[in-house]
Amino acid sequence: MKSNKLTDTLPCQHVLKASEVDAAKRLLKKMPLLAPQELANAGIDAADWPMLLRAAIESLRGTAAADGSAKRKFIETILNYGKAQGVFKDWSFIGDKSRQDYRVTLADGTDVGIEAKGCPDGNNSTIWDKPPWADEFIIWFLCPESLAHPPGKGLWSGIATRLMPTMVAEQRSVDAVMFFDGRCGSARRPCAKTYGVKGSLRKSATVIDGQTGKEDMLPPPCIYLMPKSYPSVPHNLKPPVHTLKQSHFSRAMLTLFNVPESEQSKFVHEASVVAEGTSDGISIQVSVTSRCWADGESRTYTGKKKTVKRG
Repeated sequence: MKSNKLTDTLPCQHVLKASEVDAAKRLLKKMPLLAPQELANAGIDAADWPMLLRAAIESLRGTAAADGSAKRKFIETILNYGKAQGVFKDWSFIGDKSRQDYRVTLADGTDVGIEAKGCPDGNNSTIWDKPPWADEFIIWFLCPESLAHPPGKGLWSGIATRLMPTMVAEQRSVDAVMFFDGRCGSARRPCAKTYGVKGSLRKSATVIDGQTGKEDMLPPPCIYLMPKSYPSVPHNLKPPVHTLKQSHFSRAMLTLFNVPESEQSKFVHEASVVAEGTSDGISIQVSVTSRCWADGESRTYTGKKKTVKRG
């Protein structure tokens, strides 16, 4: 069904009240009035508190973004599990301190390039390269600690305002996008999917416990099939989206997380784009269809047209 909510681009919501976030913000801003002695004991001038608070928040955000050890542990635990299960033939880390890139060979011989990113709405979502050896190229978003906004809002920002415009402007393509981290299937981000892996995998991959009743279960990832090529004017205005049959990596991941082959088509999402020529460049309009909702219905959200200028 059609949707007018961009949060419907991802079939899960954070269990965190906006009022609680707002209350925490108010408490922090009022710290000089609420706890003047604590500031004094720390040698902080109350008049400097707004400036120091902002600097502290920026520092904490930078530290969290720079520390990719938990994300790397999650990814590599999943890849090791896939190799042990025979779904992956082998994998290797080919990145560096600033980038988390992987080469994964599936059991059928398909070579997959994976570029791991943080939250989808981050600026690094515009920085990626498909390796020349890759049969398929995947961007894997991990965003476990960003709870202030619904996951779908960030996912839409990543796909519609970063990935798709970059595909057009730089004439590059991404075969699929995956949103999957330790917060998936937890109390703060419950998952409605009925399949997954039970046992020790969750505890090995993350310190975040599973949701009530599924404490030891890790659900399948959210995978978005992308257009087969970047849109262009006038001959490729609406590039077709990859199918599940064509996306070997998507099938491998769903198989790894115990989704029956007969039901796998219900567990992948799609991101499509329509382009048209304008006097300023190329105008694109992105749509995302998400599935796996608790009510069994899919949602399709279509954004506004956006002009992209080629560099």
